[in-house]
Amino acid sequence: MVGLCGAVDDRTPPDEFVDAIAWRDDEVAHRFVDDGLSVFGSFHPLLSGEQPARARNGEALVWVWGDVYGFGADESYVPRDGPPDGSARYCADLYDQYGMDFVRELNGDFGLVVYDRTAGTVSLVTDRVATRPFFVSRPDGERLVFSSLLQALPLHPDVDPQFEAPYLQEYFQLRRVFGVETPLSGVREVPPGSIATVDLADGSLSVDTYWRPSYEPVDEDFETYLDRFTDTFQTVVEEWTRDDLDYGILLSGGSDSRLVQAAMDQPVTAFHIADWMSREANVALEAAETAGDEFHLLQRDPDHEAAALERNPAISNFSGWFDQAYFTGFEDEICEEVDVLVSGLYADSLFKGSKLDARSLSLGSVGTLKLPTRNPVESVEDYVALQTTEVVDPVSYLPGRPPIDSVIADNIRETRDGVVSHGVEYGSLQDLVLYGDFYPMGADTDATFSRSLMHMRPYRTPFLDNRLLDLQQQVPMRYFLQRDFVDRAVEQLSPALAEIPHARTGMPLKHRFPVDWVGGNLKVLWRKHVGDETPPEDHLDHSPWPDRAALLRARNFPIETIVENRDPIRELPFLDYGGALDSYRAHMAGDDRSPVLYSLLTFLETPVLDRMGESDDEASERRTVVEQ
Repeated sequence: MVGLCGAVDDRTPPDEFVDAIAWRDDEVAHRFVDDGLSVFGSFHPLLSGEQPARARNGEALVWVWGDVYGFGADESYVPRDGPPDGSARYCADLYDQYGMDFVRELNGDFGLVVYDRTAGTVSLVTDRVATRPFFVSRPDGERLVFSSLLQALPLHPDVDPQFEAPYLQEYFQLRRVFGVETPLSGVREVPPGSIATVDLADGSLSVDTYWRPSYEPVDEDFETYLDRFTDTFQTVVEEWTRDDLDYGILLSGGSDSRLVQAAMDQPVTAFHIADWMSREANVALEAAETAGDEFHLLQRDPDHEAAALERNPAISNFSGWFDQAYFTGFEDEICEEVDVLVSGLYADSLFKGSKLDARSLSLGSVGTLKLPTRNPVESVEDYVALQTTEVVDPVSYLPGRPPIDSVIADNIRETRDGVVSHGVEYGSLQDLVLYGDFYPMGADTDATFSRSLMHMRPYRTPFLDNRLLDLQQQVPMRYFLQRDFVDRAVEQLSPALAEIPHARTGMPLKHRFPVDWVGGNLKVLWRKHVGDETPPEDHLDHSPWPDRAALLRARNFPIETIVENRDPIRELPFLDYGGALDSYRAHMAGDDRSPVLYSLLTFLETPVLDRMGESDDEASERRTVVEQ
């Protein structure tokens, strides 16, 4: 695990708080303790460098968790030159020139800490979508404790780990907490695209948001946007890659990762995770062989999910389930092979309209036909309904809780300038609909996937580069649902890869949208009713992920985990042990309770729950050790 933590306090934090951000033995640890400030870092050797980097006057220090790609906007953009570990030095030089304003045009995947001794300030900086978060607690309104890992904060003796029932309910039912709120009382995330600055003289905290997404489409033809998209994407990937590094790509049977593969100008190692050589695994293998890339099937064994439940909740920020840190069980194998990991994540969110409420047509027992048009979201009520469409409500183990739609609605308000949802401001309801599921990234139900990859190796996803984020905000909405940027870009960059079918639709990527839409829907219905290959076990699937509902019925670890945690469940006032058993029994009887069961299982294995069971004497002893 890599990240940053520290405190604005005269006391040095305890070792267990600092050690929580480390994961692998090969990470580089940095330690800084000054009068009233301590900062600790754990970084990948490739990106570490000399940290903190000093500005030329020697009075400003900069730490960088992650990677900075370049600086500037539009035609003035200049990619960062130099070694991979030069991000902190680069930022310190920009700070000399522009002060804190330099972050407004900084491109990258980063979290920064800037300590200006002359100004007497400490700033925590997030990139545009807070890919690398900072969680902050202010125990007495003056001191400040921060960490890139939410689970670490309760290990600091000044942080009292109490739960906020509404936000915990959001996690249990929706797999995430919206905005910058967290289930821990008094703990919030630094907003995306923001600078949170502490004045060391009086302890005051101010937050300056330097970027927020704003959808302002420009009516150009699709081919113009396609050329811009393809050219920008290839430029981003070319700037990122170096001949002296080995790259690994997380290759699915779809098109997003295949576009990354097509844009790479050197061989890569393709990793595909599955339980068996499914349809998707075979498509991924064909794509790797066509591109001349080495293929690694990372095959899960029958105990994989149980082991993931023991391992992964330690890195949970309550945005995703334990099994969504998909690749951690193969970490050693991956790290032995590659220096950098790349994925195609967030293509769906940005360029395929997956966050739009697409219309569908029920064909009864035959199936459902997805239509290339959208249902309008015209009010906060419509937005809340969209977020809760498939929610199980009420939840047996959450007695007395209000309906989840009212919990969400209570945290959203319209203002003269737009909409504020869970502490994050959006310029309009439309911006909330389009971007609220990943601005910040912690509001994404898949955030655990991305953030677990960051801990394994230096990691990048091209779709979150500033230039592609800027382009997306200009594209007319009809192109998200009635065209396919990614498929067409693969065709332009690698016609051979575009000949290979998409694993889900069965259609080669080279086909234009009408043919792809009709053929893909027919293929899905044909597989459902006529000719699909049956997986070797009921809980297996043709996608890279198992059928969670069937898996819960096929394995014993879910009920074992609930029973083993009966005492913590009973001690928490908002949970009911009998209700947890009822949820499990209902699922075993045929109801699908997998979403609320996966959330509960993840929660029960998080380290923060251990702190809840700490006695007053133990808590007092922890504080005494720090004070000494």
